[in-house]
Parts: sequence; C-alpha cells; structure tokens
Amino acid sequence: MSNAIDPQMRDAAATAPREEFIARQAILGRQGEIIGYELYAREEQGGPMDDPFLASARVLIKAFSQFGVEQLLGGKLAFVNFTNSLFDEKSLGLFPADRIIPEFTITEAPSAEFLATLGALRRQGYRLALDRFQDTPWHVDLLSFMDFVKVDLYSAELADVQAQIRTIRRSGDKAIVATRVETQAVAQHCYEAGVDFTQGYYFMRPEIIAGKRIAANHLSIFRLLNLLGGNSPVAEIEQAFQKDPGLSYQLLRYMNSAGLTRGQEIDSIRRALILLGRQPLQRWLTLLLFAGQGGRSSPLLTMAATRGRLAEQLRQKAPALSADSVQMHQSFLVGMLSLLDAMLGVPMADILGDLHLPPEVNAAVLQHEGENGTLLRLIEAVEQGDAPGALALAGSLGLDMADINQCYLNAMAWAAVLD
Repeated sequence: MSNAIDPQMRDAAATAPREEFIARQAILGRQGEIIGYELYAREEQGGPMDDPFLASARVLIKAFSQFGVEQLLGGKLAFVNFTNSLFDEKSLGLFPADRIIPEFTITEAPSAEFLATLGALRRQGYRLALDRFQDTPWHVDLLSFMDFVKVDLYSAELADVQAQIRTIRRSGDKAIVATRVETQAVAQHCYEAGVDFTQGYYFMRPEIIAGKRIAANHLSIFRLLNLLGGNSPVAEIEQAFQKDPGLSYQLLRYMNSAGLTRGQEIDSIRRALILLGRQPLQRWLTLLLFAGQGGRSSPLLTMAATRGRLAEQLRQKAPALSADSVQMHQSFLVGMLSLLDAMLGVPMADILGDLHLPPEVNAAVLQHEGENGTLLRLIEAVEQGDAPGALALAGSLGLDMADINQCYLNAMAWAAVLD
C-alpha cells in the first residue's frame, strides 16, 4: 500500500481554516487595579500561530464584531501586538483609538516608512506601546513615539531592568510596564524600581503566611455559606444576617439595584431571602468574598468571576455533561473558589475545611478531580493560552474550539460588569 498523500488532500488540509484561540493577561497598577489586558491568540494545532501578531488582530476583529469593546473589556485598554515588518494599518483602523493600544515588537531597525506610520497613528489618536525594550539605538530612537514601554523580566536581571528604566525615563513621560512578573515579591521590587504597571499571573499565586487567619468580615460570609450548604432553615439564615448589619444592607441594596424585588416591598431580610432563593444567595455571597477588596478593583474578582461563569457555560454546552441547576451551580462555585487562596493568602485546604462544601466540590478545587475538576483544568489551559491542552480536555467533553471561544467571550463580558 502506498504511503503517498493525495496532493488534493494535502492542499485542502493546508488551506483549511484553522480555529483561533483567544486568551488575555491583565496589566495591573500599583494598587492592584486592572488598567488593561494584552490579548493574544494561538492555533488549535498548538504553539504560536504563523504570525501571532497579525493573528491577534484577526481574533480581535472577529471578537469585536460580536461583542462591544466596552462589554468585553469593561472599559479597560486592549494591548494588541504587531511587528514593524508585518503590520496592517487598515485592520488596526477597525478598532477605536481610545481603547486599543498597538504594541510593537521591534527586532530590527525600522524603516523610514514605518516611522512615518507610527507618526500617523499618533495623529489619529492612538497611544502606542513598545514591547521587550532593549538598549539598542533603534529602540531608544523609537521612544519618542511611545506612550507605554514594556521591559521583559524573563530575559533580564533586575539590575539590567533598572538601567532600562533610567534610559526610558530620560526620554520623557512614558508608562513603563514590567512583563512576565512571576511572583508578588518581584512585582513589589519592580514598583520600587520605578515601574508603573506589571503584567503576569503573579497575582494568582498566593503568598501563604504562617498563622494567617481569615478576616472577620469574611467569616460572616463563610458562616452563611455553611448555613446555606447545610440546608439550614430560613430563620437561622436570617439571624446570621441580623448579626451583620453591613451585610444585611448590602443584600437589600443588591436586591433593589438588580431589580429582583418583583414589584414587592422588601420589609425584612426574611422576605429578601425567600425572593432571592438559596442558590442565587450562595452565588452572591461567593462573589462578595472577592468584591470586598477595600473598595478598589480586584483583578482576582474579575478572574474568579470569569472562571465561575466559564465553568457554568462550558457545562451547559458540553454534550458529555448533564446540566441541571444544582450541577451548574456547583460548576460556578468551583470556578470562583479556585482562586480563593490567592485572595485570602490562606491554604486552600484550610479554606475548604471551614466551608463544609460537598466532597465533589472540594475534590474538584483541590485535586482537579471529577467533571468540575476537568472543567477547571480546561479553564486554566484557556487562561494560559495552552491550545493543545485545552483542546484535549475540550474533546473529552464533546466541545470544540468554537464552543470554547464563545463561552470564554461570554464569561469575560459577564465578569466585566462586576469590576
């Protein structure tokens, strides 16, 4: 039998459309606030696309044709990467200048034509970013065009980064972003060295401090979650709310602002609890754990809410999984709770031990076991842009790339309004 491949089949495979995988990474300010996201893409075959920079533009065009920029990014900036040799100015023109930051990776001396293009973009109102700054003559010359400059910690020592910061500062008022920041300690060093923003998943990696305890304001929520999980009577749940006037006020304000009163006058916590229902109340309390960050925006709230909503939506769409209300609710909880240790700085096992959740929820969060554990592993692969890993897990659930992208975009849009 011949092993030769039919030329027509080979050509068809080469020209077949390839699905694109969207991921994003937060860019944070000194107080932990999200100022924007870098959006990037991978192909389902794995690894970077043939041109990951133009791929990002293609993905954004596709995404923003279905989702408004405000809804998708929650008012934050979107950093999109291009190169000087492969840059489509017309594609960029499809995006609003007040939301999109073209980010350029420059690996060779730019041409006069490209420099003229940068000037034209600035006149159109675009703010520009230079990625992976190095002390090369052409990088220094480009600084006059830039509003954001990124320094890469992966390939440089902190002393080298400090030297780069000094060079950038001499060129004028530029926002400096440290990228590939792996720990909270490194993030702090970067800010002390003069960096304005940091980028990386370090904020999702908890720093566990021996002897640290859950704060008192979180304990009230934990107690209520336990009462709800244990099917305690409404009277007992009402009493727990009455012991925390602040929490009671937040519940009533939420009921009114969300339009959940159904035209009725809410004259008691009991009536609010009955109208809202147990599972929605448990969901609201879980969100409240992340929202209570001293009044400031929390990147973990956005990330955790996205995880919860994504887990719920993936379960609903996956042919291999059943999706009754209890299972959907558990998927949401697993996604949300998976970052609780990062927020509280307390070991996850200790947190779950205090919450008394169903064993299958604990197993999913701690060991990534069961159906919800598989969903959590899939979500983590999506966040990391691991297309092969995501597709392998998605395939076991009967999902494809289009399903993942649709659910992810929906989840990001939903979480954006919470921030």
